Amino acid sequence: MAAEFVGMTFFVFFATGSAIANPGGDAKFLLVALTFGTAIMVLAYTIAHHSGGQLNCAVTFSLMLGGKVTIIQALANMAAQVAGSMLGSLLLMGIFSCEQDQTQNLASNIVNEGFSNGQAILAEMMGTALLCYVVWETAVSSESTVGNNAAIAIGFAVFIAHIVLIPIDGCSINPTRSFGPALMSYLRDCDNQIIGSWGDMWIMTVGPMTGGAFAALLQWPFLHVAVEDVEMIDDTKIIEEDTIDIQTPSDDNQAIEKS
Repeated sequence: MAAEFVGMTFFVFFATGSAIANPGGDAKFLLVALTFGTAIMVLAYTIAHHSGGQLNCAVTFSLMLGGKVTIIQALANMAAQVAGSMLGSLLLMGIFSCEQDQTQNLASNIVNEGFSNGQAILAEMMGTALLCYVVWETAVSSESTVGNNAAIAIGFAVFIAHIVLIPIDGCSINPTRSFGPALMSYLRDCDNQIIGSWGDMWIMTVGPMTGGAFAALLQWPFLHVAVEDVEMIDDTKIIEEDTIDIQTPSDDNQAIEKS
C-alpha cells in the first residue's frame, strides 16, 4: 500500500509534469507518450517487489476480478494510488504557476473537440484493455518467459496507448492518474484554466474500468484453460511412463525366463 502511494506520487509528478513543463510543438506529442511509458516501466521495476507495481486502479480492478488480488487489498491499493495522485499534482502546483502550466489544467484529461463521449469511452476501454492484458500475460501468467522484464512490455503498452489516445482525450487509461490533476486543477481555479476535466472524470473512470474488466475476462481462456490442458497432458505422460515401467520385465524376471 505504501509503495503504491510513493510510486503514484512519482508517476503523476514526472509523467504529467512532462506535459506541464514543456511548451507545445511537434516533439511534445512523442515526448509525453514516451515519458508516461518509461515512468511506468521505471516505477514498476522499483516497487513491484513490494506491491506488484500496479500504479493504476484499473489494473488493480482487473487483478481483483481475476482473483489475483483480494478485495481488501485492492481497495487499500486504490486508496493509496488516489492519495499519491493528489500529492503528485499538489507538488506540481507548488512548482508551476498558472501562467507556467503549459497545459493550463495540470495535464488533466478532457475529451477534445471533434470526439464524442462515447468515442472517448471506447478508446479508453481499448487502451486500458491492452495495458491490463499485457500485465496478465507478462507479469501474472506462469507461462510467461519474460521474467523480471515484464515491466518493459508494460511500459511500451502505456506508450502505445498514449500515441493513439492523446489526440482524443489526453490518454488516461488510469482513473487515479486522472483524478489528482482534475481535482487539483478544479480547486486551483486559475483564470486561464481550461475547464472540463472534472466534468469528464466519469469518462476517465468508466472507460478504463471497463477495459480492465474486459482484460480480466480475456485472459481467462489463456491463463486457466491453457494451463489446465498442459497439466492434463503432463499427467497423461506420467501415467504412460508408469504403465511402461510396470509392463517392462525386471532383470530378475528376464533371468528366470532364460533359465
